[in-house]
Formats: sequence, structure tokens, C-alpha cells
Amino acid sequence: MYIIELFLKIKDDIKKGKFKKPKKPKEQTEEKCSHLFVPIDSTGKILACSKCGQIYKVKKSEVNPFK
Repeated sequence: MYIIELFLKIKDDIKKGKFKKPKKPKEQTEEKCSHLFVPIDSTGKILACSKCGQIYKVKKSEVNPFK
């Protein structure tokens, strides 16, 4: 019985919107952040901004992704 009550409570919470993550507008974060990309893996193919966390994937044809 307890499992059914728990399921119904979670279902109601989902309908009310308690599990939704707040959305951040990308325009604000891009304007305020002066990006400083650093590699997050050993190959250096995936870069992330150390300030806002924006992810940048380096393409095979690109030599310098900052140009």
C-alpha cells in the first residue's frame, strides 16, 4: 500500500511542477561571461568555459578553436 501512495504523491508533485529545473536564458549568460575555455578531457577535444560552463566541442578540421 505504501508504494502506491508514494507513487501517487510523486505523480501529483510532477503535475504541480516541483521537479522542473528553472531555465536560464542563454542571451544573459553569453553577454555577461567573457569565456575562458579549458580542456575537460585528456584529448583536448571537449572544452568548457571555466566561468559559466558552456561546452565547446573541437572539430577535427579546426586547428585553433578560439579564432
